[in-house]
Amino acid sequence: MPSASANYRTLLRTSGAAAFFLPAAVGRLGIAMTGIGIVWLVHARTGSYAAAGLVTGGFAVADAVAGPQFERLVDRFGQARVLPCALGAHAEAVALLLSGAVPDLVAGVLTWGSLPL
Repeated sequence: MPSASANYRTLLRTSGAAAFFLPAAVGRLGIAMTGIGIVWLVHARTGSYAAAGLVTGGFAVADAVAGPQFERLVDRFGQARVLPCALGAHAEAVALLLSGAVPDLVAGVLTWGSLPL
């Protein structure tokens, strides 16, 4: 049975695969901690795990709605044109969440809905 690293090496040798994979991998680095980070932030702000769960649920729904739309934009216009816009929108949404300028649920939905997957 071949090792996982051998499979990745074979895959990345495919024409164009590395150019697509490397920026995507960098863009996904923060995804693993986004959910738990939002739970901690909202709980610290409100003292309620229920509110934190509501915000986390809101951004999960936003992912289900916005994810396919984002991917359609990438397919139509290309990753190089769409990713900078998505990163800018995501940075603004995170700033709104951190500042508390809008309700946490709204900021959570915007944060996940603008996450470039």
